[in-house]
This record gives sequence, structure tokens and C-alpha cells, in this order.
Amino acid sequence: MEGLPPILSMQVFDPLALSAAVSNADLVPCQLSVQPTPSWLARLTCENVSLDFAALGPAMLFCGAMSKDCYTLVFVTDCERKGRSFNFATEHHDGYMGFFPPGGMLDAYTPEGYANASLSIPAPVFLAAVERLFPEIPDRVLREGAGMRIGIPEQRLLRSLLNSTATVIKDSSGTLMGQRERKALESDLLETFILGLRAGCHSLIPSPGLRMKGRLARLRQARDYIADHLHEPITLVDLCAELGLSRRGVEFLFQDSLGIGPSAFIRHQRLHGVRRDLLKAPQVVGVVKESALQWGFWHMGHFSREYRSLFGETPSTTAARNGSGNG
Repeated sequence: MEGLPPILSMQVFDPLALSAAVSNADLVPCQLSVQPTPSWLARLTCENVSLDFAALGPAMLFCGAMSKDCYTLVFVTDCERKGRSFNFATEHHDGYMGFFPPGGMLDAYTPEGYANASLSIPAPVFLAAVERLFPEIPDRVLREGAGMRIGIPEQRLLRSLLNSTATVIKDSSGTLMGQRERKALESDLLETFILGLRAGCHSLIPSPGLRMKGRLARLRQARDYIADHLHEPITLVDLCAELGLSRRGVEFLFQDSLGIGPSAFIRHQRLHGVRRDLLKAPQVVGVVKESALQWGFWHMGHFSREYRSLFGETPSTTAARNGSGNG
């Protein structure tokens, strides 16, 4: 982790920028809220570990792989409304911790106002620390990861350390710029997070019941179907036929799991597809119209309004940022 600035802190409106919310992860974010709101991202890089803060404005869906070289511990600091970790088949509020082995998959819904702190630890460093602090860690947890509830005493210690660290980052005082200070903080972070992990392994979130498993399987089936047909017309009738549910059942499945209806979810997925294309498109006149058509938007006026509502800027502004033409 050498060569990186010790402290990075920024406010972002672009939901795609939230792909950087966890060090070295390969995440695909999708904003579920209908309007953009600012989020705060910060990263503290020490000699061996990285600490990421993410305070999210909008409701989001994150999918992807965590760092392939690190164990990652994600502690939820704020979550008044229930969030969902689909990869661990759990619901969670603040005080929850997700533990991911190298390359572990993340699939999570985070409501508005959600915040967490993630510690990424290179595998050799983590295993050495675990041998010292938590040698009895269950093999299944170490191998597959887990979702857990952290005990109140461990939460207090972790929150105190994270709050003081976040204050220094936001203050920009430079206190943590020195190698000695960051080395001491690294030791505190490793110990406090792993002690939280140890306590949490006594409160692992139990496997969901058959009803919840069925709901999660249907949601996964619906999302896979949408992903496979995103460049084609998809109707609610199509989803009903695919899932074997009534219209009301499909609507409830999405609203209860993601806080958004299926039609809006499909629209947001397509709008994000357009945005990704525009941010990497070559300098070609008409790129906005071409990309919109490829993602199934046939009415340019409606498309522009929906795009601006979700991202806070016009598609031509996004294209111009990349030096592309529009038309």
C-alpha cells in the first residue's frame, strides 16, 4: 500500500463513485433512491491496512467481489432502517459486522443514511493477527465469511476508535500523516476489529428459515432475469411468468427487499448502464442518443428527465465530462 496518500476524503454525488467504498474491491453500485444526495467517502492508508469510511446519502444496491488479497471486516455504524446482506442472507441494523475472506462476494442493500467502516487487511497480516488474538476462529467463518452482531462492549470500543479517527480525517489537521502515528493506529485497528470479530462469532446471524430462503431465491432469480434481458423490453408480466408470482407478489418482493418497485428497479439499472457508457464513450457525435437507444430508452425527452432526476445532471453533461460529443 505504499505510494498512496495517507488520507483521502471526499464528498460525492455520483453513485458510480461509490464503487470505491471498499479498498481494492470490484463493486458495481446502483442507486435506488429517485434523487441524488451527497455521500462521504474517506480512506486512511497505513503500512499494512486500509480503513474506509462510507456515509451514504441514497439507498443503494452493491454487488461484486471484495479484495482478492485481503480479509475485509465491514462494521455498520449507522443503519436506522433495516439493510440486507443477500450474500449472508441476513437483515441488519447498526452494530452488525460482515466478515469477508479474500475474493468474497458482496451483495447488499443499504437504506438511506447508511454508514459503515471497512478494514481491509492483507491475508498474511490478518492470519498472523488472528493466530495471536483469535486462534479459535471457526474454520467455516474463516473460509466462507459470515454476518454477525457485535457485542455492546466491543461496539463501544470500536465506535470510539472510529469516531476519533473520522474526526481527525474530517479536521484535516494532519495528525495522522506521520508514519509513527499511523503505525500505532494500525495496531489499534487490527486489535479492535479482530476482538469485535471474536465477540461476533458468538452471535452469528442464524440461517434464514425456509420462507426467507424462498424469497431470497426468487429475488435472485428476478435480478438474474433482469440482468440477462436488460437490453430487451421487460414487463411486469414477464417477471410474473418467470417467478410464478402474481403482479402483487412481484411488486411486494421488490418493495420489501429493495425499497423500490420492479419497474423502477429496471429503469435505474438501465440508467446506470447509460451512465457507465457515457463516462467511457469515445468522442463521437450522437453518443447520448446511441447509448440511450441501446439501453432501451426510445423517447429522448423522457430519458433526459429521468436521467437528470436520478443523477442530478443531463446526459450530455456526463458525456461532455469525458470529452464526448452529444446529439
